[in-house]
Amino acid sequence: MTELARRLRKRNWEVTVYCAQPALEEDGEEVPSEMTHRGIRIKRMPTIGEQRESTASRLVLALTYLASTIRALIGDRGKYDGLLVTTNPPFIGLAGWFMSKVFDKPYVQLVYDVYPDIAEQLGVIEENGVVSALWERMTRLMLNEAASTVVIGRDMADLIGGKLRRKKHGSMHLIPNWSDETVVAPIPRDENPFRREHDVGERILVQYAGRHGKTHNLEPLIEAAESLAEQPILFQFIGGGDKKDKLKRMAQERGLDNVTFLPYQPMDELDTVLAAADLAVVCLESRFTGMSVPSKTYGIMASGTPILGFVDEDSEVGKTIRETGCGFVLEDPTGREVAQHLRSLSGDTSRLDRMGEQGREAFEENYTLEAAAKRYDKVLRRYLCGEGGNKTVQEDNSEASAVE
Repeated sequence: MTELARRLRKRNWEVTVYCAQPALEEDGEEVPSEMTHRGIRIKRMPTIGEQRESTASRLVLALTYLASTIRALIGDRGKYDGLLVTTNPPFIGLAGWFMSKVFDKPYVQLVYDVYPDIAEQLGVIEENGVVSALWERMTRLMLNEAASTVVIGRDMADLIGGKLRRKKHGSMHLIPNWSDETVVAPIPRDENPFRREHDVGERILVQYAGRHGKTHNLEPLIEAAESLAEQPILFQFIGGGDKKDKLKRMAQERGLDNVTFLPYQPMDELDTVLAAADLAVVCLESRFTGMSVPSKTYGIMASGTPILGFVDEDSEVGKTIRETGCGFVLEDPTGREVAQHLRSLSGDTSRLDRMGEQGREAFEENYTLEAAAKRYDKVLRRYLCGEGGNKTVQEDNSEASAVE
């Protein structure tokens, strides 16, 4: 969202971001509660609770963030025309609903994750239980009272469409996620400093970079690495999350020296990290189809790297891979299936190159930050300002900047 806010600022929007305090302090000092970054006003809301603690603690964090944000929006209500509200944390859309009902401030609901559907699939709440029913009612309220709803995938549009009243269907807009075209671009493998730093050499580098979360079916990569132990293929995991310890343990138990784990890399090295791979993995278990869309897809396409998708064929990412020819899709694969495909691809690097080039071409046409900013600009003008309205927008989000 930071990238989008900056690009909207260049389009003469006045942007204020309401976010929670970061979990870590910078340089041992508390982050200021209010600051301006590249013309964007940032206000950090006081909260109670910790994101990495228990479910109860995260709930308290979400609720206190919601209360603090509503209070700030009330105080600032004369300074903006409308709101852009995300679904992270899940209940922040209630701030938009409250401001629209009490102060006639329109809001656009941007859906990144679909609740309570994800929570049910993860087992956080009982499916079709009392909590689920209440959460579903709140979700439908936030969606149907919004001036417009933005979804980031065709599969998500199908799911959200089932929660919208018929008269609200026409106000739903599909705006895919993006990558910043000024940051990520193809880099020849033999010129890539990240490959040299990590001694990849002539091996085929299969890379997963991002969160190792509960929705990510990464285990088949470890199983495939075991089958391909004698092949010149290196499996590289970058990032962290709930599954990282499990994946490390799986690799250690198998004694695999063709698997490496790295922490999250600096954002200013994103271009060299993504372009270092010969094949990049994007994954989401098929049972979560439509509930989320892996945004890392577009950075990979920008880098000219072909994609190995462990996703539903009819998901947004599955369709994108098949339509553009930028990789191939394996729906909830076994390790054996992954190994078979990698054996075939490792001997056909020209095919990998073609897929990467096709991905870059599709990215330049549809998935740049500039393309996304134009789409958001159009939606926000229409639903928040009206024709010739004063272009001022507030953006509500739990984080000022986020990577998936």
